[in-house]
Amino acid sequence: MGSFLSFPLLTAPDCYELPSYEESSEDEDEADLSSELHKANLRFCESIVRQGMRSRNEQDNFDRYRHNWSEVVAEMRDKYPQWTPRDFLNLRHQFNVFDSNDLYLLDFNNFNKALDYNQDNSSPELRRAMFDSVDTHHYNSINFEEYLQLLNNFHIGTPIPRAPKTESIKDPVCLDIIADVKKADPFVGMSHSLF
Repeated sequence: MGSFLSFPLLTAPDCYELPSYEESSEDEDEADLSSELHKANLRFCESIVRQGMRSRNEQDNFDRYRHNWSEVVAEMRDKYPQWTPRDFLNLRHQFNVFDSNDLYLLDFNNFNKALDYNQDNSSPELRRAMFDSVDTHHYNSINFEEYLQLLNNFHIGTPIPRAPKTESIKDPVCLDIIADVKKADPFVGMSHSLF
């Protein structure tokens, strides 16, 4: 009567029995394993979430640096009087260059690259000890202010080189366009939505 063909069963279907749960020792081992895995997962996820939260906080700090750079430099000059405002700008560019993950944080490997770039000859053990002394929350990463503190400890009074490849980024065509925009009178600028 239906629209599907049906055939009578010629053999009995296979039936699988579920294991009995009376054996408590295996279940307890399984429960212990599950709880240990859960704890390990929470520890792993907690470090990732904390790293993400710290990265967002550092992004807010870098936004503050962009908008209030003169105030930030004044604060930094109080802490590090041997560096000029240009040195702080160069250090900020360096930090951005060595922040390969774009998290606004440097891990130990990137910090080593920064010290190598600054021609520091200290031992890896000393570098690690200094890094750990600043990384008090054990995130295995440092922010820009901690980076300045470490460079101050390693390079007291030494000149800071410019960030690599910052001069070669300037495109002559873009510079010509910027020069033309500077020369434009206010009416032309408003008609082209430059203001």
